[in-house]
Amino acid sequence: MARKRDFKAEYQRRIANAAKRGLSRSQARGHARAAETPLRPAPVKGDDRLEDALKLLRQTGNQGRAAREAGVSAERFRRFLRSNSLAERRGRQWHISDNRTRRMTVITEGEAREFTLRDFAQASLNGQHLAAVKAFLSTNEVSWLAKFAGQSVIDAKGKAHPLETDPNALYRFAHAGSEEFHEIYRLNL
Repeated sequence: MARKRDFKAEYQRRIANAAKRGLSRSQARGHARAAETPLRPAPVKGDDRLEDALKLLRQTGNQGRAAREAGVSAERFRRFLRSNSLAERRGRQWHISDNRTRRMTVITEGEAREFTLRDFAQASLNGQHLAAVKAFLSTNEVSWLAKFAGQSVIDAKGKAHPLETDPNALYRFAHAGSEEFHEIYRLNL
């Protein structure tokens, strides 16, 4: 037969142990007040739906709508953003501060190389370059590459890699039979 628990005594022990550690009664109960630090903040681990919600938040700026469309609760998404320092609230707007590194293929010096890029801005610039190269190869219009002339992406070590804009080098690269260069970039978690 199962032993009967004395919940009242357990609660009193928890309150007494918390008082010894200098915690308030509300912290000991596990429901810290707004000004108090929580007893054990559990970090929210990311998954595909939370990453999709972050992508939607970038596009819409609306945290509730992004969470709903991605299929996660708004509270879980908000906890994910705050615990991983991916965004912060300033007034009535969310400001994205996602500085995680990303592993991407970069077309530089006539060949494709894998680099770990420093942050979202670098990955976004490289993604735009890859899309422009794809558009250039399908339409043969050099104007797609014009905005990337002289631009570089910076890897996680701080080294700059110039983006390839030479049409002949891109044609050689495309016809060399190498792997697909316009793959989706991966986060390094």
